[in-house]
Amino acid sequence: MPHSSSAGIRRRMFLAGAAAGVGAAAGVVRAGFTGHADRLGTHGEPFAAGTTLAAVTTRPDGPGYRRLADGPGWPRIVRSDIAGPRPGRADRRTPLAAFVHFTDLHITDVQHPLRYEFLRAGSPKAWRPQEALTVAGAVSLVERVNSLRSGPATGAPLSFVMATGDNTDNNATIELDWFLTAMNGGTCTPDTGEPGHYEGVQDSGLELFWHPESLLRDLDSLAGFPKLEGFLGAATQPVHSPGLAIPWYSTLGNHDGLSGGCYASGHGAIAAAATGSRKLQTVPPGEARTLMAGEGRGTDPAGHWVEALLGRGYQARTVTPDARRAPFSMREYLAAHLHPDHVGPGPAGHGYTTANLTQATLYPSAACAH
Repeated sequence: MPHSSSAGIRRRMFLAGAAAGVGAAAGVVRAGFTGHADRLGTHGEPFAAGTTLAAVTTRPDGPGYRRLADGPGWPRIVRSDIAGPRPGRADRRTPLAAFVHFTDLHITDVQHPLRYEFLRAGSPKAWRPQEALTVAGAVSLVERVNSLRSGPATGAPLSFVMATGDNTDNNATIELDWFLTAMNGGTCTPDTGEPGHYEGVQDSGLELFWHPESLLRDLDSLAGFPKLEGFLGAATQPVHSPGLAIPWYSTLGNHDGLSGGCYASGHGAIAAAATGSRKLQTVPPGEARTLMAGEGRGTDPAGHWVEALLGRGYQARTVTPDARRAPFSMREYLAAHLHPDHVGPGPAGHGYTTANLTQATLYPSAACAH
């Protein structure tokens, strides 16, 4: 489902306000930056290289697909809506914290049988051509953070990373494992089902989806997406993460507790479909639009439509079952963070404690992804 969920927007707004309040987290990390820096460099000197203060990824003008390029960095703007700025502020201020904000990583198993990409018949935003690269993208962010010497505005040392939810996409156990490995360090293999054999929509022959290794004139190829031989094989190869070099903390998003960010994963049909062998690929456009409208209104929170769809004989493919795709509960999410194998740079639990388990103090977001 689309990643720009209302829950994600609220998380981003909260952190944006917090960053403005401390006056230290003034730049956004750019994952594509390829430079390296010594983290033991002199503190006190702002280090903006590789953040949005130095350059911003931009899309050149023109229709259809365009390769992204670097554009001018964003200027820092002094807010005057809360209090009037006074001269000499930089000499008087004391940074309270400099931290990094991750949100909506959406680590995705693109071969998952219960991906809602079949709704793309009703809306292009139900699937994105770059989804197979989410693990590599997360590792790139980790490497970028590790290369920062200090905060980009004040030069204060970076204290921690805050991941504010939607760390996974399908509420799948394997996605949670990939997320924790990317953050703490280790090797991820973003491939499920039969090892080394891609079983997703990008080799389905359906024109709804970009086929990077085919001459099929699909919707995205017609928009200019290139042919990239070996793309799917590369996207499912092992990826090694060095792990963050600073502590990190975690919160839940709606995709971390609900199937597709919307439906109760404990429902029998959803759990069975997630680990099963039948993967829907497309449904008629009219029904796709109806389903998207329905999940927005929350008319079927238990996801009974999944069982109904699977019984209608719509176009599906047989995929290799994989128990690692099983949905996880919020308690299992918390327990995974508390596990000794996932301490990484710390702190133990990454913001959670055993009291959260015993007192049941986890609360999911009720928002669906739109």
